[in-house]
Amino acid sequence: MMELNPGKASPLSVTPHEEQVWLVQQQYPEQVLKHFSAWRLAADTDPARLERALQTLVASLPALNARYQFDDGGDLRKTFSTDWQACVAVLRARDDGDASKQLLAQQVQPWDAECQAPSAALIIHSEHDLILAFVLHQVLDQTCREDDLYRMVMDAYAGRPVGAPHLPWLQRQAADAAVATVVSTEGAADSSAIAAVILNEFRTALAAPNMTSTDDFFDFGGHSLLATRIIGKLSGNHGIEVRFNDFFSASSAAALAARAQVLGQPVESVCAQQGAEVQKAPFALAQASLGRAYAAFEFGTIFNLPFAMEFLDQVDEVLFEQAFCDLLKRHASLRTTFHFDADEAYQQIVPVTQLAQYKWFWSSQASHGASLASEASHQFDLSRELPLRVRFLYDAQRQRQTLSLLVHHMAIDEWSLNVMMEELAHAYRMRAADQAPAWATPARSFHAYAVQAQATGINPQHLAYWTDMLRDASRGLTLPAAAHEPSVPAAESSTRAQWFEIKPDQALTDNLYGFARQNNASLFGVVYTAIALALHKVGGLHDLVIGTSASGRTDPAYYDTVGYFTTMVAHRVQFDPQQAVGALIEQVSRLINDSMAYADVPMEQIQQALGMTAADGLLFDVYIQIHANNALNGALSTPETGSIRYRQIDPDKNQSMFGIQFEIMENMIEGKRALRLVVTHRTDRYSTEQMAQVRSAIEQVLALFVSDDAAGVVVEHIRT
Repeated sequence: MMELNPGKASPLSVTPHEEQVWLVQQQYPEQVLKHFSAWRLAADTDPARLERALQTLVASLPALNARYQFDDGGDLRKTFSTDWQACVAVLRARDDGDASKQLLAQQVQPWDAECQAPSAALIIHSEHDLILAFVLHQVLDQTCREDDLYRMVMDAYAGRPVGAPHLPWLQRQAADAAVATVVSTEGAADSSAIAAVILNEFRTALAAPNMTSTDDFFDFGGHSLLATRIIGKLSGNHGIEVRFNDFFSASSAAALAARAQVLGQPVESVCAQQGAEVQKAPFALAQASLGRAYAAFEFGTIFNLPFAMEFLDQVDEVLFEQAFCDLLKRHASLRTTFHFDADEAYQQIVPVTQLAQYKWFWSSQASHGASLASEASHQFDLSRELPLRVRFLYDAQRQRQTLSLLVHHMAIDEWSLNVMMEELAHAYRMRAADQAPAWATPARSFHAYAVQAQATGINPQHLAYWTDMLRDASRGLTLPAAAHEPSVPAAESSTRAQWFEIKPDQALTDNLYGFARQNNASLFGVVYTAIALALHKVGGLHDLVIGTSASGRTDPAYYDTVGYFTTMVAHRVQFDPQQAVGALIEQVSRLINDSMAYADVPMEQIQQALGMTAADGLLFDVYIQIHANNALNGALSTPETGSIRYRQIDPDKNQSMFGIQFEIMENMIEGKRALRLVVTHRTDRYSTEQMAQVRSAIEQVLALFVSDDAAGVVVEHIRT
C-alpha cells in the first residue's frame, strides 16, 4: 500500500540530485547504479532483534522506502511506502562465495522507481556467520551511506535512539567533536590488530616487506599521494578510518592505529565486485570540464601529455608492444574514442576485436624521421584515433632506445600513469616468459564511473565549501612590472611558455625533508608554502589564490582504474606579517589536507557559482602540483636479462594554460631523495626579469627554511 508522508497533502518534490539520477537511470536502464557494503556480525547476534532494528531504521529514514512517479502536471514526485518489509530481505547462503553471488544478484537487478524501494537491507545466514548488507541506489547518495545505516541499525539493536544526528553523512567531516562514536560488533578495537592491517598496507604500497610497525612511513619513501591511496584502502577494504592530517604527526603503523576508528568489518569478498562494462557513456564531471576547455583551445595540442623515457638497458620492442596491448585490453579508457557533439558529448569504447584497425604503436625501425618533438606536437583527432601513441626511437651514436609515450589528457591522469607503468612491468615480465599476464582483480571501468558521476551530480555542501573560501579572494597574480621589458598587449596573448628548473642539492633536499617532518607537514606542503611566501614577498600580496590538482578518486574501488578523475581546486592563502613561518606552514598544510574531502567539485562549477564566465578565464594564475615517485623512473625485468632501467626525459614545455605552473618533482632514486622544481610561465603574462625575481625569492626562502629556528622567523622579517 502506498501512503503519503504524514502531514503532506500531496506527493513530495524531488531534489535536483534525485531528479538527475532518476533521469540517468531512465536513459541507461541497463546500467547498474547501485552500490553495496556488508558486515559480518557477532556470532551471538539475534536475527529477530536485528529485523526489528531494521524496521526502526526504515521508519526513521523514509527515503529508504521512497517511490518516484510523475504527477498529473508532468512533474517527478516521490511518495513513501509504509511497508518496511519492502526494504528488508532474509537470505541463506552456503558460504561467503555464495553470499557474494547473492549480493551481486541484488545489485544487478533493474530498479523500477515507481514500485520498488531504492534500498535493500539484507540479512544473510551463512553456515557459521550472520551477514548484514545494504544495497543502495545512487538516488540515495545525498541522503545516506551504507555505513550510516549500519551505525543506525546497531544503535536500534542496542536500544539507543535512532535519528537525525547521524545524517547527513557529510556532517562527519566537520569538527572532530561532531564525529559520532563508532559502534563495533565485536567490542573495542584491538590497536595491535589494526596496526598489523595498516602495516601490511604500508609494506604493499612502499614495496618494503621488512618495514615494522614503528617505522616511519615517510622514511621509507612515503608521500602524500600514497597516503591518500592507503587511507582509501583502509576504509574500503578493512573498515578502518584514518584522517589524512594524522599521517604527518603519527606516521608509523602503530601510531596511526592509536588514532584510527573502526567503522565495522566489511566482507572483503563481497565489496570489490564490478558490474558489466559500459560501452558508451557521458563524460565524467571533471572530464566534461576538460573537454570544454579542449574545445575552447580549438582541439589543439595543449592537453597532450608527451611523456618520454630513455632506456639505459636494451628493451625488446616486440615484447613491449605485446605488454602495452595487454594494458589496452585491460583499461578501456586507452581504447576509447571521444566525441564532442554539442548536444551529446560522449565516449565510446573500441572493442578489443577492432584494435587492429587503429595504429598506435611504432617500433624504432618504423620511426625514421620522427622525434620526441614531432610526436609531442601531434594533434589528435580523438573521434577517429586512439588517445595514445607509443613510439620507439633509436640513437645510433649513443646506442640507446628512447620511448615517446604521448597520451591525451582526456584518457588518463597522473595517478593513471602510475597504474599503467606498474602494470606494464608485470605484463612485460609475463610476456618475456611467453605467458599472458594474470591480474589479481579486474580493473573497474572508467565508463561505469562516468555514468555514476553524472548521476550523482555536484554535491551542494562541497560546492559551498569552495565558494565560502574564495568569494572575496584576490583573483590572478600581480607582480611588479619589469623595468626593461614591456608587457604584451592583451590582443596578443597566447599559451606560449618557457620553463626553467630549480634543483636543490642533496644536502638542501635532505634538510627540507627533515624540516617538513619537524613541522608535521609533507615535503609538498613545505615547498608549496615556500612558493606562496616567495610570491607574497615579490608582489607584496595580502592573499593569493593557488590552483592545484586533486586525485578525484574518492572511491577506493577505482584506485586501479585508468581514466581522467583529476579535479583542479583552488586554495586561498592569506598572509599575516606577524605570523611565524612554522604557523604559516601549519596553516597551508591544514588548508590543503582539509580541502581534500571536498575536492570532487570541478573548478568550472566553482567559478560559475562565484558569478564568473568562461571569458573571465581561471580564478588563479598560479598552479602548484606534485609528481611524487614518478613512474617514468623505474625498470622492466625479465627472467633472463634482469633489470631494464629507464629514466624520464623532460619534455620541452612551450605551452601552458596557467600563468605560472610549479611542478614539484619528488622521487626516491637509488635510495636517495631527489627534488626538483620545474617552473613554466606564460611569456605573454610574465617577463624573464619578473621570473628571475621569483626564482631568486624561492631559492632564498628554501634556504631560510633549513636555517636555525626557521619555524620561529616572522613573515615580515623575511628579506628576499
